[in-house]
Amino acid sequence: MVARSILFEMKKTQSDRVFLDVTHLPPYLITTRFPHIYRFCLDHGLDITKGLIPVAPAAHYMMGGVKTNTWGETNIGGLFAVGEVACTGVHGANRLASNSLLEVLVFSKRIVQRTKEGTAGDTVGRSEPNYYSLPERGVSAAAPPLNLTALESLMWEKVGIVRSGKTLGEAASILAAWERNLKTASDRSSYELNNLVLTARLMTEAAFIRQESRGAHFRTDYTQPSPDWLRHIVFIRG
Repeated sequence: MVARSILFEMKKTQSDRVFLDVTHLPPYLITTRFPHIYRFCLDHGLDITKGLIPVAPAAHYMMGGVKTNTWGETNIGGLFAVGEVACTGVHGANRLASNSLLEVLVFSKRIVQRTKEGTAGDTVGRSEPNYYSLPERGVSAAAPPLNLTALESLMWEKVGIVRSGKTLGEAASILAAWERNLKTASDRSSYELNNLVLTARLMTEAAFIRQESRGAHFRTDYTQPSPDWLRHIVFIRG
């Protein structure tokens, strides 16, 4: 809600930032309560005890990822996932930084324990509902040339803080066109770009399917959460 409000003010004022004002607080309180922010800003020529702090929304941690069971096992034997890449089922619609404590203290320990035991365990199957395949999409005449900047701009503008079925559909068509024309990866940058396009497609198609607003997922055409969507969306190949 805060991020959407900031974005609203930025668009209203045609600016790329809003400002926080903490100058009414005693300087000692600012430097002792927010030492890292104070030093970071000071290193960039801004004394927040005397001046305004420019802020803008940024992309947050991934909510979703590779589906695992409670031992970090995927549906591929011997392949584990943990941390931001994993969807363990214990994180909700807002993946905040403190959630990472579960990954460090619980799932990393469990994965180490499982690998030491050498047991297969119950890997994730396909028995649950709500499995989807990436849809076929028609050729998009609006697809610009693919590069990292174009991908970042597309995701920020059409799959960002505020979404709609229209913008998500437009982004999905462009991403599908890009994916069809991807060249075989040959170096690190091309591997990264190919993976980013696939991840962007998964995010966009999932947001398009989820016809509600929940947590950080906000759609202007479905502004309220729906009990019908108290479930994960899982993509499978084929």
